[in-house]
Formats: sequence, C-alpha cells, structure tokens
Amino acid sequence: MKRGGLDDDTIQQLKSLSDGFGKGMVVAIVEIGKTYDTIVEERSKPDMQRRIGAYGAESGRRCTEIRRVELLRKPVRVKAKGDIFKVTIDQDCVPEGWLE
Repeated sequence: MKRGGLDDDTIQQLKSLSDGFGKGMVVAIVEIGKTYDTIVEERSKPDMQRRIGAYGAESGRRCTEIRRVELLRKPVRVKAKGDIFKVTIDQDCVPEGWLE
C-alpha cells in the first residue's frame, strides 16, 4: 500500500474494523466467483494490482474473483479452527439483499 502512495494513517484506517467488530469474529459476507490461473504479465497490470492488493510478481498465480463483500449487521464470535470450516450465521446478522 505504501508503494501505491498511501500514507500510514490511511493504511491503518483501511485495515481497521468498525466498532464492535474484532478478532475471533466473523465480520463480513463475501460472494466469490471463479478461481483461475494467471500469468505474471496479467497480474502486473495496474488495474489487476489494485484489485488483488499486491504487485504482480509478489502475488500467487491463482486469482479468485470477489463479486461483492459487505460487513454483517453484527459480528458473530467463533472459536478458532484450522483449515476451512462451516459457521452458522443467524439471518438477522446478514445484510439486506443477501438471502434472496
């Protein structure tokens, strides 16, 4: 982010969670798209670097499309686990428009 021209205060603001949201919590819902292989030249284009938040040579060769993301209405505390795991989220935590 610094190489992209952002100062320390802006970086900290972008990395901070909203009040009431913190570590050990599910804080957002994400809709993902396809995962695909890329080449360094594709990942090195400025638009792609902004979308993946990394410079081409420093990023992995696979990209997963993120279609939309939104904070939950309220966070859900979860016990830490390794790997991928399922979490049940009450519908009242899910932002409007995600359950349709």
